[in-house]
Amino acid sequence: MTSAADPSAFNSIAPQGARMLDGSRMMMRGFQGIIGSALVLTALGLWFAPGASWESDLMLIKLLASAVAGMAGIAFLQGFARPNLPRVEIDTIRHEIRLVRTTGKDRWVLDRCKFTDLSRVVNSGTHIQLWGKNDALLAEVAAADRVSHRSLVTALKVAGKL
Repeated sequence: MTSAADPSAFNSIAPQGARMLDGSRMMMRGFQGIIGSALVLTALGLWFAPGASWESDLMLIKLLASAVAGMAGIAFLQGFARPNLPRVEIDTIRHEIRLVRTTGKDRWVLDRCKFTDLSRVVNSGTHIQLWGKNDALLAEVAAADRVSHRSLVTALKVAGKL
């Protein structure tokens, strides 16, 4: 069974405070990348700058400054990476839809919606659309497996949505 959803539709289920919706997250990640690469280049350029002194006192200061700038630059560059898109999981046993983000072995449930909280369900053959509150499309399911499709339809009937 495959499903697709717009992750922003889950905000209408359970609002979790103010979120930036104007592209400022992308801008912040861009600035983090620029600052991170500038700090790493500064840490390297400190040693190869023309006229750099090799006295012992300045060497310790340059070593400390390049270590701090290098670690801060790498930290900024790691924050520059775009997070993975969340997946939609439909659990027919617990009668809920979950928005899940996975990173490696870690798994975070960002949001969930019970089948009873759905505003409407459109069933057309093997294609099912699940609509949340405020008529936001949560998931479109195109079932290729008859058993999984029957399981989903049965769970929706038990919840009173079909």
